[in-house]
Amino acid sequence: MTTKPVTASYIDWEPAVSAQDIFRATVAFSFLSADAAGQLFWVELRPEEKGRCVIMMRTLAGECRELLPSPFSARSRVMEYGGMPYVVANGRVIFANFADQRLYALDSENPGIPQPLTTEKTGNGLLMKYLQPVVSPDGRWLVAACEVEDGSSEPMNALCVVDLQVTGLQEPRIIVKGADFYKQPTFSADGSRLAWLEWNHPCMPWDSTILTAAPFANGNIDAEDTCRIAGSTTSAVNDFAFSPGGEIRFVMDIKDSSPETICNFFNLYSWRDGVVRPLTHQTHEIAAFVNAGKRVLALIYREGSPSLAWIDPVTGQLTDLQTPFSAVNKPVLLGDRIAVVGTPADRPTQLALIDPNGQVEVLREASQSDLHHEDVSAPRRVSFPTADGGVCYGYFYPPKNRRYLAPEGELPPVRVLVHGGPTGMARPGFSRENVFWTSQGYAIFDVNYRGSLGFGRAYRDALLGNWGILDINDVRDGLIYLRQQRMIGDQAVVSGGSAGGYTVQRLLTEFPDMFATGASYFGIGNLVTLQNLTHKFEARYLEGLLGGPMSTHRQVFEDRSPINHLENLKSPMIIFQGSEDKVVPPENSREMAEILARKKVLHEYYEYKEEGHGFRQKANLVDSLEKEAVFFKKILRQKNRK
Repeated sequence: MTTKPVTASYIDWEPAVSAQDIFRATVAFSFLSADAAGQLFWVELRPEEKGRCVIMMRTLAGECRELLPSPFSARSRVMEYGGMPYVVANGRVIFANFADQRLYALDSENPGIPQPLTTEKTGNGLLMKYLQPVVSPDGRWLVAACEVEDGSSEPMNALCVVDLQVTGLQEPRIIVKGADFYKQPTFSADGSRLAWLEWNHPCMPWDSTILTAAPFANGNIDAEDTCRIAGSTTSAVNDFAFSPGGEIRFVMDIKDSSPETICNFFNLYSWRDGVVRPLTHQTHEIAAFVNAGKRVLALIYREGSPSLAWIDPVTGQLTDLQTPFSAVNKPVLLGDRIAVVGTPADRPTQLALIDPNGQVEVLREASQSDLHHEDVSAPRRVSFPTADGGVCYGYFYPPKNRRYLAPEGELPPVRVLVHGGPTGMARPGFSRENVFWTSQGYAIFDVNYRGSLGFGRAYRDALLGNWGILDINDVRDGLIYLRQQRMIGDQAVVSGGSAGGYTVQRLLTEFPDMFATGASYFGIGNLVTLQNLTHKFEARYLEGLLGGPMSTHRQVFEDRSPINHLENLKSPMIIFQGSEDKVVPPENSREMAEILARKKVLHEYYEYKEEGHGFRQKANLVDSLEKEAVFFKKILRQKNRK
């Protein structure tokens, strides 16, 4: 029976889904791979199991099987953000276990209890962590990016090797070191060469990376014959692979290129015998790729929107691959089929197979699809002018709930989302969390401010020296545009995590009349505190974002710190933090909460035990979302009564 919608102000709408239901039976899919037999593997992050990361397998018969018993969790802590934590080869799965960071192995057909491959500590008593393990084509050698830490000084990053023919525990042997960071070790098809990416402070990997290769034999590289393939202090290689013909293909962009040229965007190149040549000439991003026989399958970004395309490496021609998804991740090939994690506009994220005819087989969904389609708000891509003459982008989700109608002429409040990074990106598509907000009367404005990925090097680099200025100006200009278009009303709230939490605090202190309230998740109130406490990977990130090191630019660090501008704050703030956060340590949020309390500024502060940078446990995800929603509605209703 159809119920007639109730006319009610947006602020009085009740959500179509509860916070508890959002995270009920919810998982996140990542790190897809395939073995030589064509079986698919991936990792599922499970909030209901306190954020445990489980390796899954789909057999050739189509059965989805869980390989990792509790309490094992496949998650690397290298550079704190981690990355690909496992490799499958010769019927074995080798993975980094989160609790102790050791490498373990198990049989993919008869998993049993994983057995450790590496020692608990090095001979010197140091902790060794592993990232992106790969196995040589002959099956003997495992090479991984690694990080060695003693708990006090800055850790050492390197490439290490394990001999898989040796029984018993091993301490991996370092074979490449000297750069500040390493990632993506990759063997050539015959195993005779090893290639990798490396970079050095003060650059981040999207600023500058060096693609390097060397002969490999008997578990060692030939250091005398190491060759720089591509990359420099002013160019970044984002992805690479050996081609079937033996050349090295890679995607690269170049700093200070004209925004209209191909060098401003990640394009596909090849290297053979010291000669580099471009394979594509696109003015949009080719973010990542996989070789597929005579073709290349690429993840591309057109003005930030992710999709797939086939590339002919001879002609450079791109042919779009149509999918039912608003956003996709890097694909994996399974014979003539494509495995991908894709997010539709109106359904939960899916792990799916696409056949040559474009038919899609859904293997798993990230959550139960029990929402009514009339309660789901689809994203609209928006672009808007900035006050300094630029153009910025975002996604707009209007409020939607089949049980309610807003009074004629009323415009909705908006919840602004600020992504982290800040060198990250907002992606379109369905989100149960978005439905939670749009079905209770909010519009959502998800902003890809300048500095975001997916729009070319000039757009990304625009934030260098301007963090805390350009990003908040872009959010402001976006709100002005949406109001001019009569898409939103005058009331705005803002939420963000990490660097997005910093931007939330900057918005509330720099534009105090623009927002009713804000939520900062593991955000940064004091850039000086962050610089003094943060981890190696981002230890010099702020130099680029703020124009120089704190030793010479301390005034900039202080001027851009929200904690030094609380006299401007008019809006209440709610702050969430993980007690085990190594990226933005809890001292940042505690310091802000203490000063807000001392100044008697309305705020709420919540710190969750056993949570790091980004909440993973269901209880904490539910609790923080509920608290944010109650806090926002309370503030908006108070303002409406005035």
